[in-house]
Amino acid sequence: MTSQSRAVLGIALTPVLALTAAAPAAAHTTAAASAADSTAQAAGAAQAAVGTRAPGPWGTRALHAANPNPASASGGLNALVSAGNGALVSLTGDGLSRSTRIRPAGSTSWLAPQSWPDAGGYNTELVALGDGSVRLVWRAKRADDQSNYWLKTATLTPGATAFSEPEYVAAVPEKGYHHLAAAPDGRLVAVWTVSGVVKAAEKAGPQAAWTAPADLNEQPPSGSRDISSMDLAVAKDGTALLVWQWQSSKAVVALEKTPGSAAWSVVQDFPVPGVDLARPKAFANPQGGFDVFYDNIAHLMHTRRSAGATQWSAPRSAANYGSTSVMAAPVYLPGGDLFVAGGPGYSTGAWYGVRSAATGAWQPYTQGFSTHKKVRAVGAVATSGGTVTVTWREGYSYEEYTMASVFKGGTWSTARRLSATSAQFTGAPQVTADELGRPVVLWDEYKRTETNSVVLYGVYQATTTSRALPKWRDHTDDGKADLFGQGSTTGLKVYAGDATKLSAGQRASSWPTGTQVLPFGDLDSDGCNDVFVRTPRGAADVYPTMCGGLPDQLSFHVKVSSDWSGYNAVLSPGDVTGDGRADLLTRSASTGKLYVYANNGTGGFKARTDAGSGFGGYKKLIAAGDLNGDGKNDLLAIDSSNELWRFNGTGAGTFKPRALVFKDWGTSYKDVVGGLDLSGDGRADLVSLDKDGRAWLNRGNGQGGFANRSQVGKSTNWSDIRIS
Repeated sequence: MTSQSRAVLGIALTPVLALTAAAPAAAHTTAAASAADSTAQAAGAAQAAVGTRAPGPWGTRALHAANPNPASASGGLNALVSAGNGALVSLTGDGLSRSTRIRPAGSTSWLAPQSWPDAGGYNTELVALGDGSVRLVWRAKRADDQSNYWLKTATLTPGATAFSEPEYVAAVPEKGYHHLAAAPDGRLVAVWTVSGVVKAAEKAGPQAAWTAPADLNEQPPSGSRDISSMDLAVAKDGTALLVWQWQSSKAVVALEKTPGSAAWSVVQDFPVPGVDLARPKAFANPQGGFDVFYDNIAHLMHTRRSAGATQWSAPRSAANYGSTSVMAAPVYLPGGDLFVAGGPGYSTGAWYGVRSAATGAWQPYTQGFSTHKKVRAVGAVATSGGTVTVTWREGYSYEEYTMASVFKGGTWSTARRLSATSAQFTGAPQVTADELGRPVVLWDEYKRTETNSVVLYGVYQATTTSRALPKWRDHTDDGKADLFGQGSTTGLKVYAGDATKLSAGQRASSWPTGTQVLPFGDLDSDGCNDVFVRTPRGAADVYPTMCGGLPDQLSFHVKVSSDWSGYNAVLSPGDVTGDGRADLLTRSASTGKLYVYANNGTGGFKARTDAGSGFGGYKKLIAAGDLNGDGKNDLLAIDSSNELWRFNGTGAGTFKPRALVFKDWGTSYKDVVGGLDLSGDGRADLVSLDKDGRAWLNRGNGQGGFANRSQVGKSTNWSDIRIS
């Protein structure tokens, strides 16, 4: 297992088993009163309880399902952020005014809106700061001079349920860049532009006054008309980093100011070149130091300076066709890995990248969150269980949708549509996480009227519910058992369906020929079923996945053994030891003994135990699920005479003596899979593929036997597909 893989997942796993000597070699206007302290404490306890759980199924509800939108004086959604204590803050409005709205930590209800009548102008920002506060920053006309403006800010302190009265930072022109950032100790830094001159001011604490504005440069250099992009970040140690690019000369400038310094200084050896549309963006790394992204032709480039370091890393491509103009703010994963996504950039599709903290390399994952050609307004946020939730808007005019998918360890969940099918347009979705680590998404929905005008129909919210224990073999996150199909040209896909058809999901992953891939239960306790893989060379691994997702070869994995070539059968039978956790069964090629590798409940497996002898004469073993309704998973076996036998499970990792199920059965089958309930009657069925490319279903009778077969999946030619 690579360090990169381990860090991406961001959970503690026990990777390697202790194998016995006989086993094959092993290797692993104001708002209401604040919420009570007891509510916050309960929320904190709940957060600890779900910290390793993947987000559950999505639920959607209308916040304001009528026009006009009561969340603001007018206009739609602009921004959504999470305060340091988990409270959520939204910003709505248009060019005339803005409103903020707060959902306190531990609550599911939004408080009454707070209006900002003069905040409807250019570049109004809602910013979650490093000191745990949230600030609204805007330019407002001066009452004493209608031709000039004030840069104003209002503060939501941690635990408060209303923003403070506005404070004045400085006199500014109507338009231009402005940014605000905070150090963890509460020191504020504000920067803004005036006709190509960058100005800065600081505020040492809540009771301190803003310093007089300082000019950070003289007039623009010859050939440069103005600044084309600017960004500001404050690191963990209080160092401020400011980057900008001149519009005409393309030169990139980087200045920094360390705590206690009287002036800003030029960053030494800053490696961002002055290329066309570099558009640099700076971010403070939670572990210290900075990450800077910029554009270089068709590449999103990245460089970083670690805490205490004096040198910047050599720039590396983070994503082909990515761009800072369409990227979401990067997400810092547990373990230090870095996730970034966006779309469409220089191409017509979505993109993402993950940087390994261990190697500094950006991982070239093949699966993405969307294959749609029109992907816009991408957002990303860290969510519970070491996951990243990504939202976006996709589609064309008259048919746009708000979408969401979850990433973890190199795998994506199936993309979910959050917006209503009746909406003709959606606004840019905004995503953040609440105090429990659950993703919360807000978006606008618009419709055309009979007069062909577009009206705001409502503001909607979606979040995830708690996740129940996954059903065995459910890999589409719909509560039903599925099967895997692996073709030489189609790769690995999940097939879901009923007694009449089996349909392949859109997501696929590729594995070398001869790789055994099996549906597995939940290894890492995140509520999502994982995938077992044995390579042609015998290496055995379990790949924890996102619910509804498939892993690829670069995904995080837990090593079970370096060499299981001594086993001529490996099964994923679900729970056979009675503890509710999925286990593994293996058969020794030399002795015919059956062994169980029990899930240890901490992300790995216990040492193997003997599950029975005399299984060497069977040409196929089948994990069958609970065939007789006693709550214990059973085993099926086909002998050399093509008789099908059942071994009832004891629930203690062993099996009872065999009982005959069918005589002269299975001669035409190349694959048989048990444990699915395709008929929907709650009983375990059998699905078989014959050598002519047809799929067959034998319905379980709940008493250990099966009905006669019927064809299933008639529209699919299974000749090139092996199922598991």
